[in-house]
Amino acid sequence: MNHCPACGAEHFPGTLFCETCGEPVHPMAQAHVAAARAAANRPARARPKPPEPPAPAAPPASEANDLPIPLTPPLHVHLPHHDASFTLNGALIQVGRADPDDGFAPELDLTDYGGQARGVSRRHATIQWVEGGYVIVDQHSSNGTWLNGVRLVAGYAYQIPPQANVRLGGLLVQLSIAD
Repeated sequence: MNHCPACGAEHFPGTLFCETCGEPVHPMAQAHVAAARAAANRPARARPKPPEPPAPAAPPASEANDLPIPLTPPLHVHLPHHDASFTLNGALIQVGRADPDDGFAPELDLTDYGGQARGVSRRHATIQWVEGGYVIVDQHSSNGTWLNGVRLVAGYAYQIPPQANVRLGGLLVQLSIAD
């Protein structure tokens, strides 16, 4: 068994990141994290703000009153290793890291929370409101996604319980669905 240099937890040989604290335990992962942290200290390139899309046209008054309003409860996100919390709303939430070169900005952007150093892919996962509940789908990420300790098979939707621990690569994210 190997031990995490940060917290001392035991891990099987070949483990990349500590499941307890999220720190890299494998020498290759440690080198990657060191390089990513060094890169994070370089000044960021300025990127132009993409133009705002036009507002959708309102339906005619007679139709507006007849349409049911779909409600998706807020999704509370907590990053315990960064003591950061926020709330997301929406039927489709992209999870990953921003890519300034192609203008991709996920709704849950983990760039500023050590996402690259902890193995979060640019387009890591999606969280979607489907038939009365949230589901999560790993988008063929490089370092995997775990829901309450179970590794997800890429491309398949998994129901998110009201309280969940999600590990994206080596980054722990706690989700709770508002009532």
